[in-house]
Amino acid sequence: MSPIRLTVRTMFSLLFACAVALPAAAGTTRVIDLRHDPFAPLAGGPSLFEEGPGAGAFSHDASVAPAWPGDGRGSLAVTCDSLALSSRGVAPLDAIYTEADDFYFGAVLSVRSDGYDPDPFGFHPIVFELVNSVTTGFDRTGDLSDFRVDTFDALEFAWFPQVSPIFGGPFLSPAAFGSALGDDAFANFAFGSVEVDIPRDQTHLVTVEHHASDQEMIVTLYAIGRGAWLTPIPNGRVVVDMLGLTGFAVDTLAISTYEDGFNIFASSGRSLHAVVDYQRIFFGEGMIAGEAELRSLLGRSGGRSSTGPSGAVGAGSTSIPGGRGDRQMSRDDDGSQVRPRP
Repeated sequence: MSPIRLTVRTMFSLLFACAVALPAAAGTTRVIDLRHDPFAPLAGGPSLFEEGPGAGAFSHDASVAPAWPGDGRGSLAVTCDSLALSSRGVAPLDAIYTEADDFYFGAVLSVRSDGYDPDPFGFHPIVFELVNSVTTGFDRTGDLSDFRVDTFDALEFAWFPQVSPIFGGPFLSPAAFGSALGDDAFANFAFGSVEVDIPRDQTHLVTVEHHASDQEMIVTLYAIGRGAWLTPIPNGRVVVDMLGLTGFAVDTLAISTYEDGFNIFASSGRSLHAVVDYQRIFFGEGMIAGEAELRSLLGRSGGRSSTGPSGAVGAGSTSIPGGRGDRQMSRDDDGSQVRPRP
């Protein structure tokens, strides 16, 4: 990244933060509703901005059916094509978060069966993440001529949908890239991995929690059923031990699509093609208080009370400030509730 591009990008991020990102109260959760076009220039500015050398990976699809009764239509359809140049849809946060902070982020998403083509001899992920607006680059994989990667300061949900005849799969393998210790982000890196599938054409809630005291990142997959029931997916929980990681600093919520430098090993010549529908993405300070707060991430009743200033990141975003500690089961008028977490 050139110094001129870096300077322009940094100035733009600062101007955007000052213009549309109101200060967040302690314990605030920011939910960006992607059922509406997040790139549209609505009042307050767009919710997301596209960055990177690639183009065309993001499109709003207003025809996507509601994920559950009472939910709205629409999603941000993200095409994950390992042959395409890397790109990100980003939402700047109003602060820098490090290994000393408790926070969480996540998404409500579904993977389409239409266009789903992970090559069994490829190895490439579907990713959303927290990144650094200055230090996180767009080369996540390296290539045969240069194995080094530049995705410093990135905490990512990464699901590898390939099913290898040798190694098995699919794999949920979240990763943490720390701050630069040299010229290769893998020099300061931690990950965890479990073998688990994410069924196609079904909506899921994904949470990624960073616990500072334990130096852990915990990823949990939930199936969302009729009435917005939340059910933890069997084997859908991964703990990433970050004790060996030497620091990180993140300031941006992102949906990323990365080019694969090793498509050559895929039998089809392409490691991955898939379309992911994102209905919501979110970021919160502190820890997830309980089942009621999980429901609030879906736009359901319960969880933190909606009081105080908005704290929105652009149009189409909401903020849910308030108290913690409600660990009771919540019930809506339609009789739906959250099943207990394990």
